[in-house]
This record gives sequence, C-alpha cells and structure tokens, in this order.
Amino acid sequence: MNKILNLILVLAMVSVLYGCKKDKKLASETEVPEEEVVDNTIEPLTKKIMDNTTVIGTFVSDATTAVMAGIKQTQIRFKRKDNLPVKIFILEADMNTPKLELLGLAPYNDYIPGLQRLSEMCRDNEAVGGSIVAAINGDTYNTTTGLPTSTFYINNRVYVSTLPAGRTFIAALNDGTIAIGGKDTKGIDRPVNLALIKNAVGGSQWLVDNNVKATLTDVTISARTAFGYTAGKVVYAVIVDGSQAEYSNGLSLADVRDIMAALGVKDAINLDGASSSTLVVKDQARGAWVVQNKPPLAKNIERMIGNGLGFVIKN
Repeated sequence: MNKILNLILVLAMVSVLYGCKKDKKLASETEVPEEEVVDNTIEPLTKKIMDNTTVIGTFVSDATTAVMAGIKQTQIRFKRKDNLPVKIFILEADMNTPKLELLGLAPYNDYIPGLQRLSEMCRDNEAVGGSIVAAINGDTYNTTTGLPTSTFYINNRVYVSTLPAGRTFIAALNDGTIAIGGKDTKGIDRPVNLALIKNAVGGSQWLVDNNVKATLTDVTISARTAFGYTAGKVVYAVIVDGSQAEYSNGLSLADVRDIMAALGVKDAINLDGASSSTLVVKDQARGAWVVQNKPPLAKNIERMIGNGLGFVIKN
C-alpha cells in the first residue's frame, strides 16, 4: 500500500512541476512582443521618397500591385522620424493610357447634392460605356447637405461654378489635358478655359506649383489625400492614413508636399483629408469597389462624403 501511495505522490509532483513549466513558457511567450517583419526589397516609388525627402525615418515594408494596364498602387509602411508608424498609399496612373480618363463623382449619380460612401458612389456613377477602376475622395463639402466647396463638373455638366478665394480645382479637359485651376502661389490666375472642362473636382492648398514646392504654414498632423501630375501626364494620388496610434499617425502637409515633389510632379494640391481620406479600387472578379486604406473612423468604415474623383476606362 505504501508503495502505491508513494507512486501516486511522485506522479502528482511531476504533474505539478510540468504544469508550472508550461505556465512559465506561456507567460514568457505572451510577454515577448511580436517581431516586426522588415521588407528588404524597396519599390521604385519608395526609393524616390527615401532618396529625396526626410519623411521616412525607418522603412518597414512596401508593395506595388497592378490595378490594370496603366494604373499601379504602392503601399508603404514606415516610421516617422519620431518613431511613430505611418502607412501611405500611392495610386500611379499614366493618363496616356488609351481610354483612361478622370471622372467627377457625385453621390447617387444625382445632380442634387448629397452624402454617400465612395465605394457606393463608384457603383452608382459607373455607366454603360465605361468602368471606374479606382477612386479617391475629392473636395471638402457642406457636412449637412454634401454641397462641394469649390468648382465641380461631371461630363461637361456644371454642378458648382463658384471658386472661393484661396481654393483650387483639378480640371480634366475635353481634349484629355489635365490642369489645376485657381490662383497659383503667386496669386496669378491659372489659364484654364472653363468652357473646355469636362470633369472637375475642387481642392485647397498648393503643394507643388510649376515644379516649385509651396511654402506651407499648417503643421497639423492628419490623414491626407493629395493629387498631382507630371509634365508627362502621369497622375499621382497620395492617401495617408492617420489618427490611429498603433497603425498610422498621419503626416503634415509639408510631408505630403515633399513626397509629391519626390515623385516628380509638376503641380500638386491638397484635397479633403482626415476621416474623408479614402482610396477604393475595383475588384474585377467580384465587381465591387474595395477600400484599400483605413479611414480613421470607428471600425475603419468609410465616411459619407460629398464628392469623389474616379479613374475610368471608357469602352
């Protein structure tokens, strides 16, 4: 009997010791922070930013994917100089691509101002004869009515004709020319013939004016959306996620300006930002527009916005 009792006691002690070791191992595993995976392959656009700006403190990772012929998307994760994480998205569109055009997007494809999520706006604005392959948010707007702040045209139809002081607008002309209207950084009107505008979406501050970086005084850090183009008609849309401490903390206007200049744009302006900053790309297989970034709202859902700018392939 004593032998049996001794054997039971030994087994019990072994079980307790094994359990303690297992618990210690689990506790140790949970205390070790997840190792950050660093990407050693740097994409061409990322390299331009790293070589020509001080925006990227520590490079983490990046990836470039083809949206369709003539359009690519690059995602870049990095840490700012203050060691806070940031994620940005760059949509690169060669507007020399046959049948690729810019299109103003209105909520519900309606002439009456309203508010709608960008992915739904793409769905409702896509018409027979064309396919919206990607879109970004556009101008600031009245948060109650959705009325855009500045000039807004869709397919030669004028939605908003006024241009408040200090505002700008992106214009896609009937002949395919892309221009930015409004007063430049020297206060001189840009020569955009309003009668030739096919699509237009409003914007705010200049970032790059005729190859010269604009002087900026706003030091706010935020989510951002910006639009620029090169002399060779390559468009860059830069979308910055912000206000999400563990994921992405945003950038200043000067940071976005420097990124645009590094990409080689001739002209660039700031669009609506903060929770409005959105990039969607069409999933051709599903026939749905998928949000690429994380707008800084609860659960990262899209904000209801007043207008957008689409990249459309005409049939």
